[in-house]
Amino acid sequence: MCGIAGFVGEGDSKTLLGMIETLAHRGPDDRGVWQEAGVGLAHARLAVVDLSPGGHQPMHSKDGSVSIVFNGEIYNYKELRQELEAKGKIFSTQSDTEVIVQMYEAFGEASFEQLKGMYAFGLYDTKKESLFLVRDRMGEKPLYFSEAKGTLVFASEPKALFVHPAVPRVVDHKGVVSYLTHDAALTPVSVFSGVQKLEPAMYAVYTKGVLTKQTYWHPPQVDTSAVFAETLSKLDKALMHSVSSQMVADVPVGVFLSGGLDSSLITYYAQQASTQPVHTFSLGFKERSYDESSYAQKVAKHLGTVHHERIVTPEQVREALHAVVDKLDEPIADPALLPNYLLAQFAREHVTVALGGDGGDELFLGYPTFIAEQWLSWYKKLPTFVRRRLVEPLVRALPVSHHYFSLDFKAKQFLRGVGVPAPYTHQAWLESFNEAERRELLTPGYQASLPQNPYARIDEYLAELPGADVHMQTVYFYLRIYMQDIILAKVDRTSMQVALEVRAPFLDTEVVELALRMPREFTYKGSGKYILRKLMEDRLPKDVVWRGKHGFGLPVGQWFREEWRPLLEETLSHERVVKAGICRPEVVDRLIQEHVAGLYNHRKKLWSLLVLHLWYYRWIV
Repeated sequence: MCGIAGFVGEGDSKTLLGMIETLAHRGPDDRGVWQEAGVGLAHARLAVVDLSPGGHQPMHSKDGSVSIVFNGEIYNYKELRQELEAKGKIFSTQSDTEVIVQMYEAFGEASFEQLKGMYAFGLYDTKKESLFLVRDRMGEKPLYFSEAKGTLVFASEPKALFVHPAVPRVVDHKGVVSYLTHDAALTPVSVFSGVQKLEPAMYAVYTKGVLTKQTYWHPPQVDTSAVFAETLSKLDKALMHSVSSQMVADVPVGVFLSGGLDSSLITYYAQQASTQPVHTFSLGFKERSYDESSYAQKVAKHLGTVHHERIVTPEQVREALHAVVDKLDEPIADPALLPNYLLAQFAREHVTVALGGDGGDELFLGYPTFIAEQWLSWYKKLPTFVRRRLVEPLVRALPVSHHYFSLDFKAKQFLRGVGVPAPYTHQAWLESFNEAERRELLTPGYQASLPQNPYARIDEYLAELPGADVHMQTVYFYLRIYMQDIILAKVDRTSMQVALEVRAPFLDTEVVELALRMPREFTYKGSGKYILRKLMEDRLPKDVVWRGKHGFGLPVGQWFREEWRPLLEETLSHERVVKAGICRPEVVDRLIQEHVAGLYNHRKKLWSLLVLHLWYYRWIV
């Protein structure tokens, strides 16, 4: 796990060194730069596999014609290495990076689809005078690039791009609108003009000033003939293989254990694959409705792990907010950024690699929105006058609560999806501002960037699934929108800020493809994750297996009225909002006043605006 940067075109060694220095937090163990006429590569290393100097990057082929900077892990590198050795290839290191180089030499661009793992890399072929930028199937590792005046610049994070004189730091209005629509700027756009994110499962080729892209992986179709018992057995084997392969490292490995089903399942397989008790890590909160620590303790005791727990206060979380914003050069409107950062910081005191449960909710229908989808089908059967004259006034009259996923929040958020056509209903439930609210919020300069179809990116992703039913479309929406640009981006940024590598066994290629082939009834039966619950019902405590979803949230709604009120009012003061020029200050003032008075729970909106303006005053002004 590392930071990478580079360019093709104009540039020099001083620029390369400056670029990689901005990514030092991603790789504290080593630095490397390489440059020749018209091309430069740079690397900041977090040593995880092959800790010897042989793992130094940029790495080159034996004849020097291929050079690479690589961020991530290739989980099937040992199998690929064995295949290459059987063909007579000789290796000089134990690293997975050398496997990529030799795979490319043997198979060219066709080698990319054989790699399984989480990765982003830049590979330069001197003979072809071509730069290849490659990103993993699920988008676990970030890869940004900018192209201007015959020069292409790339890096793990935008901040490194701005060191290069060809890349100005300018706000992209469309990217900000995307953030206010989806809680993150959706790939391929960013919040910076001229800066793009490479799409997942794709590689870009830059040759003599021309950029082209190719997709190397496509999602499978649902297998309607699948048998549940056989699928359950296949899933068991796939998860065991995924977790055991992702525990391979030359440094200490632990597991994030929240006490939910996903992290408990990963912990189970990790302990099965280990000859020693694994180390598990969790955070607790004093606000009881947000705290899961008792479940984490129960699972740790049940499985015999060495468990580490830390209780955090609002003051520690506020300090984490400033630390995260200091490095977060693209805003992400998910409060879980902060506990993720604190958990990564805590785990890094003991381990260098941690396994997490990301992907379980998206692949196996674990979010409350899937329950809401079922309720919506029932709700639509009610007569219109009952809904409009009885139900909706009752929901609006519910008293405001700031407890975790309170009744009033769920009910009011549910109504935001009524009348929104599939496949956009889940987006309506997740977003902070709907279309009318964005139009009211934004200043005229940003209103001009409002798209005619705010969900056009969803349509583009769904076009990759010709003939798919609504179930498959919804799962793919979560994988490509919510997981990729919010969950995975959040985990990467917060963990790499403290040089901790976080791996996601649920996102192993075999597990993902198996999950996508499952009929809906395998994953949803009364509640989500049915097949995971059946898999774990005799392996974990039953109250862990069958309890509902509990996200990694924070009581920010309550804190905005109490401990964090000065931070909120200072950051979103009338004067500062006017100066940023993104939002109409009178609208922001009203949202704050209504929330503080307890009239409405605007926590999602206010969090989105707080992060946006903290980002603006750190990275733009």
